[in-house]
Amino acid sequence: MTQAANNYGQVLYERKVPKEMVADAEALFLEVPQLKEALVSPVVKKSEKNRVIDRVFPAELRNFLKVLCGHQDMDLIEDVFEAYHAYACEQEGSLRATLYYVTEPDAEQLKKIKQMLMKKYQKQDVELRLVKDSSLGGGFVIRTGDVETDWSIKGRMKQLEQILMRR
Repeated sequence: MTQAANNYGQVLYERKVPKEMVADAEALFLEVPQLKEALVSPVVKKSEKNRVIDRVFPAELRNFLKVLCGHQDMDLIEDVFEAYHAYACEQEGSLRATLYYVTEPDAEQLKKIKQMLMKKYQKQDVELRLVKDSSLGGGFVIRTGDVETDWSIKGRMKQLEQILMRR
Protein backbone atom coordinates (compact mmCIF):
# COMPACT_ATOMS: atom_id res chain seq x y z
CA MET A 1 0.00 0.00 0.00
CA THR A 2 1.35 3.40 -0.94
CA GLN A 3 1.76 6.40 1.32
CA ALA A 4 -0.78 8.24 -0.84
CA ALA A 5 -3.39 5.53 -0.16
CA ASN A 6 -2.63 5.71 3.57
CA ASN A 7 -2.99 9.50 3.52
CA TYR A 8 -6.29 9.34 1.62
CA GLY A 9 -7.58 6.65 4.00
CA GLN A 10 -6.75 8.83 6.99
CA VAL A 11 -8.40 11.88 5.41
CA LEU A 12 -11.53 9.85 4.63
CA TYR A 13 -11.72 8.74 8.26
CA GLU A 14 -11.15 12.25 9.60
CA ARG A 15 -13.95 13.61 7.40
CA LYS A 16 -16.25 11.58 9.70
CA VAL A 17 -18.13 9.97 6.82
CA PRO A 18 -20.47 7.35 8.33
CA LYS A 19 -18.95 3.86 8.15
CA GLU A 20 -22.05 2.54 6.40
CA MET A 21 -21.55 5.01 3.54
CA VAL A 22 -17.91 4.03 3.17
CA ALA A 23 -18.89 0.34 3.20
CA ASP A 24 -21.60 0.96 0.59
CA ALA A 25 -19.15 2.82 -1.66
CA GLU A 26 -16.58 0.07 -1.24
CA ALA A 27 -19.18 -2.56 -2.13
CA LEU A 28 -20.26 -0.54 -5.16
CA PHE A 29 -16.72 -0.41 -6.52
CA LEU A 30 -16.42 -4.18 -6.03
CA GLU A 31 -19.79 -5.01 -7.59
CA VAL A 32 -19.47 -2.60 -10.53
CA PRO A 33 -15.86 -2.63 -11.77
CA GLN A 34 -16.89 -0.49 -14.75
CA LEU A 35 -17.39 2.39 -12.33
CA LYS A 36 -13.73 2.43 -11.37
CA GLU A 37 -12.71 1.95 -15.00
CA ALA A 38 -14.68 5.05 -16.00
CA LEU A 39 -13.31 7.14 -13.14
CA VAL A 40 -9.73 6.07 -13.87
CA SER A 41 -9.93 6.44 -17.64
CA PRO A 42 -8.03 9.40 -19.13
CA VAL A 43 -10.49 9.34 -22.04
CA VAL A 44 -13.44 10.31 -19.82
CA LYS A 45 -13.62 14.06 -19.20
CA LYS A 46 -13.31 15.36 -15.66
CA SER A 47 -16.78 16.95 -15.90
CA GLU A 48 -18.28 13.58 -16.85
CA LYS A 49 -16.50 11.88 -13.95
CA ASN A 50 -17.86 14.52 -11.57
CA ARG A 51 -21.37 14.01 -12.94
CA VAL A 52 -21.11 10.24 -12.35
CA ILE A 53 -19.86 10.83 -8.80
CA ASP A 54 -22.73 13.27 -8.13
CA ARG A 55 -25.31 10.76 -9.38
CA VAL A 56 -23.95 7.65 -7.69
CA PHE A 57 -22.46 8.65 -4.33
CA PRO A 58 -23.88 10.42 -1.26
CA ALA A 59 -22.95 14.06 -0.67
CA GLU A 60 -20.53 13.14 2.16
CA LEU A 61 -18.27 11.25 -0.27
CA ARG A 62 -18.55 13.34 -3.43
CA ASN A 63 -15.84 15.94 -2.80
CA PHE A 64 -13.43 13.29 -1.57
CA LEU A 65 -13.91 11.16 -4.68
CA LYS A 66 -13.65 14.21 -6.94
CA VAL A 67 -10.28 15.03 -5.36
CA LEU A 68 -9.11 11.46 -6.03
CA CYS A 69 -10.17 11.83 -9.67
CA GLY A 70 -8.62 15.27 -9.95
CA HIS A 71 -5.28 13.99 -8.70
CA GLN A 72 -5.61 10.91 -10.94
CA ASP A 73 -5.47 8.64 -7.89
CA MET A 74 -8.76 6.79 -8.36
CA ASP A 75 -6.76 3.66 -9.22
CA LEU A 76 -5.82 3.56 -5.51
CA ILE A 77 -9.44 3.33 -4.31
CA GLU A 78 -9.21 -0.27 -3.01
CA ASP A 79 -6.06 0.59 -1.06
CA VAL A 80 -7.71 3.79 0.19
CA PHE A 81 -10.60 1.77 1.63
CA GLU A 82 -8.16 -0.70 3.20
CA ALA A 83 -6.16 2.18 4.72
CA TYR A 84 -9.40 3.77 5.95
CA HIS A 85 -10.36 0.59 7.79
CA ALA A 86 -6.88 0.14 9.26
CA TYR A 87 -6.77 3.74 10.47
CA ALA A 88 -10.31 3.54 11.88
CA CYS A 89 -9.42 0.41 13.83
CA GLU A 90 -6.25 2.04 15.14
CA GLN A 91 -8.14 5.16 16.26
CA GLU A 92 -10.96 3.19 17.85
CA GLY A 93 -8.77 0.65 19.65
CA SER A 94 -10.01 -2.29 17.63
CA LEU A 95 -8.31 -4.89 15.48
CA ARG A 96 -9.11 -5.81 11.88
CA ALA A 97 -8.56 -9.45 11.02
CA THR A 98 -9.51 -11.86 8.25
CA LEU A 99 -10.59 -15.42 8.96
CA TYR A 100 -10.14 -17.84 6.04
CA TYR A 101 -12.15 -21.02 6.55
CA VAL A 102 -13.43 -24.15 4.83
CA THR A 103 -16.46 -24.71 7.07
CA GLU A 104 -18.04 -21.50 8.33
CA PRO A 105 -17.63 -21.18 12.11
CA ASP A 106 -20.74 -20.86 14.26
CA ALA A 107 -21.46 -17.89 16.52
CA GLU A 108 -19.80 -19.48 19.58
CA GLN A 109 -16.60 -20.27 17.66
CA LEU A 110 -16.48 -16.72 16.27
CA LYS A 111 -16.92 -15.34 19.77
CA LYS A 112 -13.99 -17.42 21.06
CA ILE A 113 -11.78 -16.44 18.13
CA LYS A 114 -12.54 -12.75 18.74
CA GLN A 115 -11.83 -13.13 22.46
CA MET A 116 -8.50 -14.83 21.71
CA LEU A 117 -7.53 -12.03 19.30
CA MET A 118 -8.58 -9.28 21.74
CA LYS A 119 -6.45 -10.87 24.45
CA LYS A 120 -3.45 -11.52 22.18
CA TYR A 121 -3.40 -8.01 20.69
CA GLN A 122 -4.78 -6.20 23.75
CA LYS A 123 -7.68 -4.63 21.85
CA GLN A 124 -11.22 -3.84 22.96
CA ASP A 125 -12.90 -5.07 19.79
CA VAL A 126 -12.18 -7.18 16.72
CA GLU A 127 -13.61 -6.58 13.27
CA LEU A 128 -13.48 -10.05 11.73
CA ARG A 129 -13.92 -10.46 7.98
CA LEU A 130 -14.89 -13.98 6.90
CA VAL A 131 -13.58 -15.48 3.65
CA LYS A 132 -14.36 -19.00 2.43
CA ASP A 133 -11.25 -20.79 1.10
CA SER A 134 -11.75 -24.44 0.08
CA SER A 135 -8.04 -24.85 -0.72
CA LEU A 136 -7.24 -25.03 3.01
CA GLY A 137 -8.60 -28.59 3.20
CA GLY A 138 -9.91 -27.98 6.70
CA GLY A 139 -9.30 -25.74 9.69
CA PHE A 140 -8.73 -22.03 9.29
CA VAL A 141 -6.18 -19.23 8.89
CA ILE A 142 -6.34 -15.87 10.70
CA ARG A 143 -4.54 -12.87 9.18
CA THR A 144 -4.09 -9.67 11.17
CA GLY A 145 -1.99 -7.15 9.31
CA ASP A 146 1.28 -8.90 8.46
CA VAL A 147 0.79 -11.75 10.96
CA GLU A 148 -0.75 -15.00 9.80
CA THR A 149 -1.77 -17.79 12.17
CA ASP A 150 -2.36 -21.04 10.28
CA TRP A 151 -4.48 -23.82 11.76
CA SER A 152 -5.41 -25.32 8.41
CA ILE A 153 -4.73 -28.83 7.15
CA LYS A 154 -2.84 -27.32 4.22
CA GLY A 155 -0.63 -25.34 6.64
CA ARG A 156 -0.02 -28.36 8.89
CA MET A 157 0.97 -30.43 5.85
CA LYS A 158 3.49 -27.75 4.83
CA GLN A 159 4.94 -27.74 8.35
CA LEU A 160 5.25 -31.53 8.32
CA GLU A 161 6.89 -31.42 4.89
CA GLN A 162 9.44 -28.86 6.10
CA ILE A 163 10.28 -30.95 9.16
CA LEU A 164 10.78 -34.05 7.02
CA MET A 165 12.92 -32.15 4.51
CA ARG A 166 15.30 -30.99 7.28
CA ARG A 167 16.10 -34.57 8.32
